[in-house]
Amino acid sequence: MLRTSLTLAGLVALGAAASAQQHSRNALPAPGAARDAGIYHAGTNTWTRKSSAVNIGADIIYNNTATSGLYSPLSDDTFIDEGRLPSTTSPTNLTSRPGCATSYTIDGVQFGYCTDQPTGGAFNLNFYQTYTSCSTGVGLTPQGTVAFAGPGASSGVAACWIVTVDLAATPFTMLADGDGTYATPVTSNLFGWSMASALPTGAGVQLATGPFIAGDPNTTTMWDGTIWDPTPNLAEDGTGMSTQNSFYIENGPTAPGCYWFGTAVPMASFHLELYATACGPHTTGVPFCFGDGTGTACPCANNGVTGNGCANSIFAQGANLAGTGNASISSDSVVLTATNTPNSSVLFFQGTIQQNAGAGAVFGDGKRCAGGTVIRLGTKNAVAGVSSYPAAGDPSVSVRGLIGAPGTRTYQAWYRNAAAFCTASTFNLSNGLEVTWGA
Repeated sequence: MLRTSLTLAGLVALGAAASAQQHSRNALPAPGAARDAGIYHAGTNTWTRKSSAVNIGADIIYNNTATSGLYSPLSDDTFIDEGRLPSTTSPTNLTSRPGCATSYTIDGVQFGYCTDQPTGGAFNLNFYQTYTSCSTGVGLTPQGTVAFAGPGASSGVAACWIVTVDLAATPFTMLADGDGTYATPVTSNLFGWSMASALPTGAGVQLATGPFIAGDPNTTTMWDGTIWDPTPNLAEDGTGMSTQNSFYIENGPTAPGCYWFGTAVPMASFHLELYATACGPHTTGVPFCFGDGTGTACPCANNGVTGNGCANSIFAQGANLAGTGNASISSDSVVLTATNTPNSSVLFFQGTIQQNAGAGAVFGDGKRCAGGTVIRLGTKNAVAGVSSYPAAGDPSVSVRGLIGAPGTRTYQAWYRNAAAFCTASTFNLSNGLEVTWGA
């Protein structure tokens, strides 16, 4: 999605203290689009071919992936960049969102690079709890270290790669906002991370190996593509939260100090995603059409409680339909769950509109909420009044619902309620749920 957030002038202002010491550094055009190198499993020293085949962590908590089409050769140097992991006290604005915890256990990292070396991109990444933007890493103790050797160039033609590193066997913990709570100025809440390449040096070696430059505040906000987005879409690019328009170079032939890329790119930061099982399943969708006396009346004054459907013979509060997961067509993890139903069959179905403009229409012992073009997703048997779609082996909601493009769909749960209770019908329904699908 295109969004305008912090201006470039504002970004420079954020790093004003370091800007006076910055040196300009040229960036090189990437030799092509980055390819998916797959997942490197650090615990077993094995690879999974495509990163989409395995989910690393439940949440993306940092995302700086809006590519510039440029990269920066390391040339035996160490680069140090920064970002921010929000705490629960983090403010809400275009550059910030509240987090869900005071610390996060990082169980995966994604890194992007280009190389002209056939031996592959051998990198060491270090992550620091707190960091002052554009300062040395000497004396800092890493919270976590990531080492991998990714694919390289072939036939002497440089190539670019995205590597996802699975750290499930060796996770590390980072405090949110540096110490568990947000403070001002924003730069006092940063974490740091360094990158260095272990590729050989010597005569004839070009050393054109280095990280992707990413992050564009003109096209993404600083919480896009993360769990912090009000409508999470983990497939979209993002500009890393609070990353600064500068980075530090040391430990190599380049003069140590603070650098930026001038007008070559709008943001001098590097490609990075961090994964964690941070917040549990996030809710998805907006409930509507309740059997609580609002909208169309329940058929026999069998009102449920606010947020649920009309009452049934077992649960006077009525059945509830809720969603969790990521409503993204490319990375769909949506699960629909119905609660407070009899232990009988429950049909989950999808519509294209809100019935009767969201007021619903009498149907059986309840109200029909999801209307328009209807697709039956699947039928489940409730246990202890609970059932969900999809279950293991089921097509995802977007696949079963034939959702091929971003848009809005409505959902509802129909369930059998054969007891003599309200009307002569033997069924009832939950509330409705409207879900907005992203790419």
